[in-house]
Amino acid sequence: MRFIDELYELYRGHFNGAEEDIVAVVAGILEEQSREDMCMLIDEMDDEEIFHMMVIYCTEVMKRKVAMEDECSPTLH
Repeated sequence: MRFIDELYELYRGHFNGAEEDIVAVVAGILEEQSREDMCMLIDEMDDEEIFHMMVIYCTEVMKRKVAMEDECSPTLH
C-alpha cells in the first residue's frame, strides 16, 4: 500500500520496534484524515490488503470483547 510505504519512509528512523510507538504514529496520522481521505486510501487497496485489514480489525475487536467479558464474569473456583 503506497500510503504505508510513504509513512514508513517518513518515520523509519523514529521507530524503535516498540508496537506502542508504531501505534502512536499511525493513530496520529489517521486522526488527521477525514472519512473521505480514509475511504480513498481503502479504494487504493487491493482485495488481499482489504481482507487483511478486516481480519486484523475483527480480531482486535473480538479480543477486546472477550477481555471485557472475562473482566465482568464472576470467577468460579
